[in-house]
Amino acid sequence: MHHGRTFVVAGIAAVCLLAGGVAFGLQSALATSPSSTPSAGPLVVRIGWDEDPDSLNPFIGYAQSAYEIWSLNYDELVDIGPDGNFVPELATSVPTIHNGGISADGKVWTFKIRQGVKWQDGQPLTAADVAFTYNYMIQNHMKNYASATAAIVRAVVVDPATVRLICSRRKADMLTSYIPILPQHVWSKMNKQAAENTFTNPPPIIGSGPFQVTAFHKGQDVVMRRNPYFWGAKPALAQIVFEDYANADSMSLDLTSGALDAAVGLSSASFQTLAKEKRFDAVAYNFFFWDYVDLNCFTGPSLGNPVLRDPAFRRALATAIDNQKIVDVAWHGLAEVGTTIMNPHSWFNPDYHWQPTGADRFTFNIENAKQMLAAAGYRDVNGDGYVENKAGKPFSLRLWGRSESQPSQVEGKLLTQWWKEIGVKIVFSVVSEGYIDSQFWNTANGRFTPNFDMYLWDWDGYVDPGADLQTFTTAQIGNWNEPCWSNPEFDRLYKQQEVTLDPTKRQQIIWQMQKLLYEAAGMIVLTYPDHLEAYNTAQWTGWTRNQAGHGGAFYTSYNRATYLNLRPAVGKGAGTKKGVWIGVGVAVFLVVVGGGVWLWFRVGRRGTRNAEEAQD
Repeated sequence: MHHGRTFVVAGIAAVCLLAGGVAFGLQSALATSPSSTPSAGPLVVRIGWDEDPDSLNPFIGYAQSAYEIWSLNYDELVDIGPDGNFVPELATSVPTIHNGGISADGKVWTFKIRQGVKWQDGQPLTAADVAFTYNYMIQNHMKNYASATAAIVRAVVVDPATVRLICSRRKADMLTSYIPILPQHVWSKMNKQAAENTFTNPPPIIGSGPFQVTAFHKGQDVVMRRNPYFWGAKPALAQIVFEDYANADSMSLDLTSGALDAAVGLSSASFQTLAKEKRFDAVAYNFFFWDYVDLNCFTGPSLGNPVLRDPAFRRALATAIDNQKIVDVAWHGLAEVGTTIMNPHSWFNPDYHWQPTGADRFTFNIENAKQMLAAAGYRDVNGDGYVENKAGKPFSLRLWGRSESQPSQVEGKLLTQWWKEIGVKIVFSVVSEGYIDSQFWNTANGRFTPNFDMYLWDWDGYVDPGADLQTFTTAQIGNWNEPCWSNPEFDRLYKQQEVTLDPTKRQQIIWQMQKLLYEAAGMIVLTYPDHLEAYNTAQWTGWTRNQAGHGGAFYTSYNRATYLNLRPAVGKGAGTKKGVWIGVGVAVFLVVVGGGVWLWFRVGRRGTRNAEEAQD
């Protein structure tokens, strides 16, 4: 899934921050049910984020925050644990060929379902619900799950505790594809049109996960309560409140004041401040996230400049990019130099990230880039400092940064300067995400005709590497293939990896695909930006980081461990305390009456680009 992220930074005098932060904390504390100490009542954890769910309906939503909610409200058959290994949820075990869960030809998967499981409304959950979920998605061609259900022909109920998935071919991504198991007694009443367009899935949402959404106030918060029927160990938490912030600094203030217990989407300045405080763990990590410059490679009807169809020209541009400089300047050091679309530190046993080295890698060198252009036939014929195309005609390229993304604006200026140094004329503009979308999906005479040269964006990827790679197949041109790039060998390898069940053999195929994509330089990965989160370890224990300890403790869309393990630190209360905030509020009121009232508002939202699994 691709989506832009941006943070609004407010520079306000310290006294204003204090008054505003306290006032905002008071507002937050009074707005929803308060957290309290173990002796005073149920445990509540409050988490701030910068993007609330776009929809609670799993057939409509695509934001990462929505997936975080679904991962707690719904169960899957099998999930991925904090160490990167598969763990059963509704299934009693992870199917393999050795335990009989996968047939010898790899086309039939059998799942044993936990017995005695109940939905959050108390009704029994059986294999019939599991089969219904898969068949509903397959028969209705539900777009959000087209990739996840690809090659599954049907689901069959063997008995109340056994379901069998029949496939047309081997399916390598069966366990890594996200499929929330839905209650038949709720969703069987919903036709495809309503499910994909109008149904909001209003709270209370009925699932079987450890927590249930009981309230959703758009732009404000999502409230989840512990599921009394949960089949697993009872969490200590009684309630989770996700609070939405459009201003990263106000979120940081609420965290330091105690109005929040954790936050993700922090600004770099706030993150660095929180990292110095002993009561917080401030964690910078990458989670299938990269930013890039996209180049229009389309050889069909296009309004992009034809020079970008030349791989040699694109490789020269890639050689004239100082990725480390981008990390330092655009991301303030809170990123890693990017190479391929498969992120490092993300997969284990095996690692699907291919790292170009030696002659394979584009290494920043202005002189080399100039020589590459000249060798490919691009020379400065008229002496104006800019190269002409192969026909000897002058040209310029449009480059777009996003108004919603400050890093992309910095990157655009850096790229413009470097490419000017090699003689390529760039016209850099900052435009809205909506504008870029409209030009990318431009049509002429009813045909897909992309109208762009280059733009800067970022991408939240998938747990299964095949889902990202599918995006760059020829079949996805005019849909999610952003560079509109086509390569028959890449397409062949894609089909090969999707039927390769042996992870080590699949790794080798995926490495080959990454190499082809990297060498083509149609999408040039710039960096792997960090997600920035912080959480209170003085008040809470049980924060559990995923990706074998390298990733986040929450907001990962599949790591339930923190929510299941979280409990007050020994001898400590946890969360915000309404009584305390009322007392502080009275004191602040007395101060502001004499000194003037300061108001602190959450403002603005940013555009979001949907590239979820809509691959039908």
